[in-house]
Amino acid sequence: MATTKKTAAKKVAAPSTETKAVETPIMPDIMSFSSATDWAETAKQQFETMMSSFTGNFDDMRSQAEGLAETTQARMKTVQDHAAETNNRLMEAAQEEMSSAVQFANDLTNAKSFADALSVQQSYWTKLFETRMAHAREISERSVATARETMTPMDTPFANMKAFEKFFAFPMKA
Repeated sequence: MATTKKTAAKKVAAPSTETKAVETPIMPDIMSFSSATDWAETAKQQFETMMSSFTGNFDDMRSQAEGLAETTQARMKTVQDHAAETNNRLMEAAQEEMSSAVQFANDLTNAKSFADALSVQQSYWTKLFETRMAHAREISERSVATARETMTPMDTPFANMKAFEKFFAFPMKA
């Protein structure tokens, strides 16, 4: 028979039920006032801070906003002028094409042979294609120049207006 050796069970320590006292930092109670006069005084100080920050920066904000409005107005005037020039140029091109089409019809009726008619037709379509390409190139160059002039970034964006720094005194980001 084999002999077996019995060993005693290991004792595991029971988890401690003691709670450690955690110290909480004492924070001032900013919402409680000892009296109505304290509340009124605090509200008055906050209102005065707000008003001084708004009125102190109002002139700067106003001048920046006026400058932005003037810049925008000048850019819109440039776009308007470009649109008027483009419209005038398109009307001139349409008149040129109409007179060319009338001349083509006259030349076609005056053709003596089928070969003459083909020659007139070929010269008309070649001239029309070249003229339209020249007009398209001219209009696209004008459009690019206007876009470059009007799409430049604004010098004073609204993000640079410092009107609310005093009232909302949040820490600056690094």
